[in-house]
Amino acid sequence: MNLSLTFGRRLWLLVLLFVMGGVLAGAFEVLLNHLPIAGAAAMRIAMVVQQLLMFMLPAVICSMMVTRRPAELLQIKSSPSGKMFGLSLLTFLVSIPAMNFIVDAFERLPWPAEILELESVAQSAVELMLGQGAVAAALGVCILAIMPGICEELFFRGALQNLLRSRPMSVHYAIWIAAFVFSFIHFQPVGFVPRMLLGAGFGYLAVWTGSLWTAIACHILNNALSVMIILTGANPDSVGLSSPVLVVISLILTVVGLRMIYSKSMSKGM
Repeated sequence: MNLSLTFGRRLWLLVLLFVMGGVLAGAFEVLLNHLPIAGAAAMRIAMVVQQLLMFMLPAVICSMMVTRRPAELLQIKSSPSGKMFGLSLLTFLVSIPAMNFIVDAFERLPWPAEILELESVAQSAVELMLGQGAVAAALGVCILAIMPGICEELFFRGALQNLLRSRPMSVHYAIWIAAFVFSFIHFQPVGFVPRMLLGAGFGYLAVWTGSLWTAIACHILNNALSVMIILTGANPDSVGLSSPVLVVISLILTVVGLRMIYSKSMSKGM
């Protein structure tokens, strides 16, 4: 694919658009604070605007400015095969106990009180945004699962990861750099490593299946499950998802699933 601008300028363009989007989103949030809108509703509106201005629009605009085939750059032009898509979703699902174990391990570390307070504030904000009832649950899935799944994947795996890959470098470097930035942007130290691992997983799925839609689907599923856990108050320990045996089985099945996806991608020359 022919891309305009130099590698460095392409990245700086994406960063500039991201910063501009952040400034506009911040200004919009200040405006919301001066309007007679309920707290939860204002937070939902601000979240939607943030996702559009900071992630979706920068990814789309940047790709349109550096190539005449933006959909191809973002990997949204083609869909994965049914088998690859299904195997990817299944691999993600079986990885949940292992990921829960990693998340729990990092939460048990002796974090400073200030960081734990920030995490608590972020959790409270999510719970406030979700509210209660069926309508709130539907809005929560749309705003906290579907929108981030689409917008963030367009930015991090679609634009950033593929712009990094436009320079001769190992695909692993591109995936892990994008995953690092993805986790860093969330500004939640306790979940930094688990989120980076999750982002890397999305990155490999996008590369190996040849389509961003696979990563988008897994991202949406991950967030939707988190929303449902918060709404229902479910605890992974209560259903045995944190048992050592299940964690080991989960890890083995995840490795097997990823290996199968990789092997199928190599056989198709991806």
